[in-house]
Amino acid sequence: MEVADTGIGIAEDDIEGALTPFTQVGGGVAEREEGTGLGLPLAKSLVELHGGTLELHSSMCAGTVVVINFPASCSVT
Repeated sequence: MEVADTGIGIAEDDIEGALTPFTQVGGGVAEREEGTGLGLPLAKSLVELHGGTLELHSSMCAGTVVVINFPASCSVT
């Protein structure tokens, strides 16, 4: 599954921080936004609890793509 946006993006050096609980990235932009810095870390933890992976791909001024992969054993037919 992929989720994409065309927002401001995340700098490559900040991606690890964006996946760390209670960390907000983006300098001044993050300071203007409300939040706890838990959204992406919680999503990653939930995906991993089900044996999946979460990848974050982003470029400044180009947006972000979150790729979630689950093992076949998690699919319902």
